[in-house]
Amino acid sequence: MGDAEPYFLAADPGEHTGWAIWDDKGMCLDFGTTHGTDELHDKLASFPITIKVVIVEDYKLWFHKARRQAGSDMPASRAIGQLETFAKLWGARIVKQPSHIKGIAEKLTGKSTKGLPHAQTHVLDAINHGEYYLIQNKIKEFTI
Repeated sequence: MGDAEPYFLAADPGEHTGWAIWDDKGMCLDFGTTHGTDELHDKLASFPITIKVVIVEDYKLWFHKARRQAGSDMPASRAIGQLETFAKLWGARIVKQPSHIKGIAEKLTGKSTKGLPHAQTHVLDAINHGEYYLIQNKIKEFTI
């Protein structure tokens, strides 16, 4: 990460949680994917307390998808819980974004997940959520 400290953290939660961090000026410092709640916990615990905004894709279990989720241990909800807990420990504000901004964010960033295996899309989705927030809040300029 160099001398810059992470200020923004964006995450796309699930069994595979994509994450990305930016400094206070909107420069992306690092990104990756964790696999499972233990690895997510360890990654979050490794971040310094300089994170002040946590941007996370919100998760809703819609009625028409509930049957498919029967028996699930709800990995997205569990990951969101971990992110909320660490945000509270850091004194960070949590911003939940609806999943439907994905198309707009992909157009803003030029980073599409089309054609990728689902497990590989989470890191790009996290980057897109973070960039969308940074652009919308005029922390970063739209450059494409």
